[in-house]
Amino acid sequence: MRNSIIRQSMTVEPANIADIPFIMSVERSPGYQALVGHYDADEHRRRLVAPNCTYLLCRVEGQPVGFAVIRRDDDGMGTAQLHRIAVSPPGTGYGTTFLQTICQWVFAEHDVERLWLDLLPSNVRARHVYNKLGFVEEGIMRSALRLADASRIDLVLMALLREQWSGGQAQGIQSDLPTTEAPVSAT
Repeated sequence: MRNSIIRQSMTVEPANIADIPFIMSVERSPGYQALVGHYDADEHRRRLVAPNCTYLLCRVEGQPVGFAVIRRDDDGMGTAQLHRIAVSPPGTGYGTTFLQTICQWVFAEHDVERLWLDLLPSNVRARHVYNKLGFVEEGIMRSALRLADASRIDLVLMALLREQWSGGQAQGIQSDLPTTEAPVSAT
């Protein structure tokens, strides 16, 4: 069984240890450090095997173009966090399609009612994509991120609820990623 989601020439599949160098290269792309952050290889390995984390790899025509990290909260409240998403190069439209695929998968395959994320107020490109897909700005998390110099900055909190997600935004996706229920196939 291939664990992937297919949309035109894009596939989304679980990442593995061998994908860490690619993930790290995207995190370290020019300008991304200030918007996405980065981990070293050991931290990625630790998170990759954590039971509440799913690393996804996005490929276009077989070539990796991005990754995402979804963290399911284990408090029984039915929430998950889009912890990190990055596509390189930016501006190709792959990020929007990748995020649509992630939303479809999260709401179709998991007992998740709320998908949330945080981002820097300066990340205008990402904020636009999140708004376009139905994420709602819920507020500012004051001094939520500690920088390397020990200073702190605010983050914007956004979320998308299952009832607000329109599966029609992700037409044509076939899913056979690891599931808790039957695979979803958009018709």
